[in-house]
Amino acid sequence: MDRLCERSYRARMASGRPAIRRRWSSLLVTVAMVRAFALPVMAQTPADKAGEINAGAGAARAAVIALRSQRFVEALRVVDEALGPLVAAKGEDDREVLTLLILKGQACYGLGRPQEAIDALAPFARSLEAPAPLVGPGSDWNALTVLGDSFMALDRWSDALVTLDRARSMLADDGRIDPRSKAINTATTLGKIGTARARLEDWPGARQAFEQQVAALGGEAEGGGAYLAAAHNGLGIVADNVGDLAAAAEHYSQAAKIYEEQFGLEHPYTKRALTTLARVRGKLGDTQEADRITARLASVDTMPTTIPPTLQPVPSTIPDHPATTPRPLVTGPVIAAAAAAVALAGLTLCGFLARRKRVGQRDQGDGVADGDATARSETKNA
Repeated sequence: MDRLCERSYRARMASGRPAIRRRWSSLLVTVAMVRAFALPVMAQTPADKAGEINAGAGAARAAVIALRSQRFVEALRVVDEALGPLVAAKGEDDREVLTLLILKGQACYGLGRPQEAIDALAPFARSLEAPAPLVGPGSDWNALTVLGDSFMALDRWSDALVTLDRARSMLADDGRIDPRSKAINTATTLGKIGTARARLEDWPGARQAFEQQVAALGGEAEGGGAYLAAAHNGLGIVADNVGDLAAAAEHYSQAAKIYEEQFGLEHPYTKRALTTLARVRGKLGDTQEADRITARLASVDTMPTTIPPTLQPVPSTIPDHPATTPRPLVTGPVIAAAAAAVALAGLTLCGFLARRKRVGQRDQGDGVADGDATARSETKNA
């Protein structure tokens, strides 16, 4: 009897050894697969971060080139592709991230999407509350100008005024621009400030801004003729609204003259200035001059039904661009991770089924051994 028990114990131990070996083999295969997938990813993390940073700088250069050519769709695509990895690598308050957000805001505004421009420029605007600007004086005032333009496009004139006043202050402190370019940029910003004040019916403030715009341009049409005409047009609107019709007629006349020299009689700005001048001349009792201006306008095409609402010149037409191709969701790392998960699940299932089978066979073998032992015992007793 003791020999039978010992033989059964040895049989069980012998049947268990292959199972233990198979379990260890499955475990080793799983560990090897996990290491093969995880270690390369961990090893290339610093290089990936450096590559993402370099890609951010390259994206900024490409976006600037696209913006200068008014290829706003291309600029927006380049910036969006670089922003995600760069934010993950450096955080949202980094200088390069803010630079890309500024470029995104400019692209969105150029595409006629002012609210998206405001959202993109919001982190930059918050960063200006720090003791020192994170990007740089030139980029800062220019970005604030775009933010102000976006507020103006949504008729948020108070927000636009605060933003543009700050941009003007930054521009005045920027000593790196050549004097002529600084004069043009200052005049442009002052014109927008005057427009915002006029929309808020702050006529004294609007007059002051437009007069400063004329002074910044030196009173000469050369180099900034469209903005000088817009300044006189703004001064005419201010005088018209406060009841000074003689001053309004003088400014409208100067604006119409410069617009016609710059763009021709058929341009909407020229037609608008001449139409307003004819109305004011009629109010002053100079009907002969009013009729003469009206006859000139009748000699060209009919006045357009819609006129741009801004008092400042608008950018040229944005060219059409093909839609960007969406980025694929299935990439190499995703496929590798899925394959590793499937392999691990398969190994686990195979081990479970094999273990069930071995347990069943062992139980069946134990039953047969016990039956044989009982039969031998009965035979011996007989």
